[in-house]
Amino acid sequence: MKRFTARIHHTYDTILRMCRTMDDTFCFKRKLMMAFGGMALAVMGVWNIESVAGILMLMVGCWLLASLNLPAKNQADSIKKALGGQYPQNGYEFYDKHFVLLAQNQDVVNYNKLTRLVEDEGFCYLCLNEQAGYMVDKLSLGEDLAKFMAFMEKATGLHWVKPYRLSTFNLKAILRLMSDGDGKKSQRK
Repeated sequence: MKRFTARIHHTYDTILRMCRTMDDTFCFKRKLMMAFGGMALAVMGVWNIESVAGILMLMVGCWLLASLNLPAKNQADSIKKALGGQYPQNGYEFYDKHFVLLAQNQDVVNYNKLTRLVEDEGFCYLCLNEQAGYMVDKLSLGEDLAKFMAFMEKATGLHWVKPYRLSTFNLKAILRLMSDGDGKKSQRK
């Protein structure tokens, strides 16, 4: 029996957002290490600005800080190139044991294949692994959004999580990051 229907019309911005969310969810430890390393090198470079080594440390530190989102952007650019400017408009049908992606190829995905349920202000992400997932526009669910989210938790045995963000990183996020292995382990109940 069909429980819910949803959709998304992709653009470069939605693809970039998906790539950044996946990167922030599954590879946040790398991003955190780059940020701390970049800050440390920049500070050491400022303290030693009169020397060539200090200038090099400052440059490398600034480069590390500026490139925190570079892997996600590169992935989004690769997807954009592969799509050739033809962004897909995907529909979804959610059933008791699986969902169907309504696109050129109809994918049937069993809920037990999902490893993470991630949500942000505008979208739900149904993650298969670190590199693959499905993106659902929350607006397309309308008034059924809360029911959909509860249904997905029950059907998958996973909890919805928010992606890690440097701007909102706090003690609670540190504890979650340490306990979930940076998204590599399942968040099953």
